[in-house]
Amino acid sequence: MRPRPKALRQKRRYLLVRVLPPWREVGQKTLYLAVAEAATSLFGDARAAEIGAAVVFSEEGCAIIRCRRGCEGDLAVACSTVTAAGGVRTALRTVAASGTIAALKRRMDGWIHAVPPEQALYGEKELRAFRYGRHKVDVLQEGIKKQSIVFLTDCEREEI
Repeated sequence: MRPRPKALRQKRRYLLVRVLPPWREVGQKTLYLAVAEAATSLFGDARAAEIGAAVVFSEEGCAIIRCRRGCEGDLAVACSTVTAAGGVRTALRTVAASGTIAALKRRMDGWIHAVPPEQALYGEKELRAFRYGRHKVDVLQEGIKKQSIVFLTDCEREEI
């Protein structure tokens, strides 16, 4: 069986997605199931099949998701509705769309992937703090039933 000529192949687009929080490890299959579930619940089975989402590449903190050309907007909306992947609270944020995987991998080179937590003194308590991005610091406060994330401003960040 011969491969189809380029003119008869389906055109595809690729989305570069940031997985938040970046220190959590989410597998490629788990991420695919979360995106497929979000697309199906948002658009229905027919439109989700037309989008044809597939996770092509997944590393700590980022993923590349493939779809058909013209459906990248719908896939970006579906990715933004993902709240959990495999029982782990996760958010997906679309960074860029491209026609090739290589262009997205070049764009991804400067990112800091998994950042280990550091100890920070916040008030009288010593808490785990995560630094990622340029000016963003997240502090996890552990309560009785759950953890809550505290987002700090630049003035509070200087005190830490």
